[in-house]
Amino acid sequence: MNKTPRTVLITGCSRGIGHHAAIALAQRGWRVFATTRDDAGRAALEGAGVQVATLDLLDGPEARVRAIIHGAGGIDALVANAGYGLFGCFEDLDPDEWRQQLEVNLFGTVACARAALPSLRQRHGRLVVVGSIAGRRAAPGSSAYNCSKFALEGWAEALRFELQPFGVPVVLVEPGLTQSGFHQARVRGRRVGIDAYGAITRRLEALHKQKEGQGAPVDTAVRSIIQALEHPSPPLRIFPTASARAEVLAPRLLPGAIYERLVRAVLRLPRAD
Repeated sequence: MNKTPRTVLITGCSRGIGHHAAIALAQRGWRVFATTRDDAGRAALEGAGVQVATLDLLDGPEARVRAIIHGAGGIDALVANAGYGLFGCFEDLDPDEWRQQLEVNLFGTVACARAALPSLRQRHGRLVVVGSIAGRRAAPGSSAYNCSKFALEGWAEALRFELQPFGVPVVLVEPGLTQSGFHQARVRGRRVGIDAYGAITRRLEALHKQKEGQGAPVDTAVRSIIQALEHPSPPLRIFPTASARAEVLAPRLLPGAIYERLVRAVLRLPRAD
């Protein structure tokens, strides 16, 4: 007798981690619903047997996710993956750019979870949040992105306690630098680099350029998502690579002054006169 396949909804599947995770899970026998903002990646997803729906986290995501789940007849898991990175020093970023970063990465994710939780509670499903080591340690030029990911950390950790009585594990998958196209797709603030922070911005952009194409293969993050979904008792946090775990532990293990000096040296940040 064939076992009924489990159903998962994954957000942010046009490219990168979400795209590859959707295809991998479909190959493992999951019934996969994947969301994209546009048609990018749709053909490859559909060719792998993934059902694709349009979703923009800035345009009523809660109602849209409810509709997708209703059409699917319920889901056993949500992988909240959609998001983007906003680049620029704090003073160079306009308030509306900051708000949009939080609307997508934080409030968009929360809205999707809110819509999914009734089905997840009913079916003892799972909520997997694709966070980042940027939610555990900060870097210059990423204050808005760090803020959104730090907030997701606290929300997911609290939610894990709240959902334990319902048998719904909450798991944070926390990749480090990954070959997912993140650096190429990041959004640069409109005024970034034109004022007092020009020298710092140019140095950071040069470093980002060097990192393009570097990092762990995207499959490492995909395997962590699979672990979060299929392990009988998954932990709160899963780091896809040892280097990601080390990057998180370094600020805790090293004295603060030493860690700051190391970061400043790597980034070649100027010191105050």
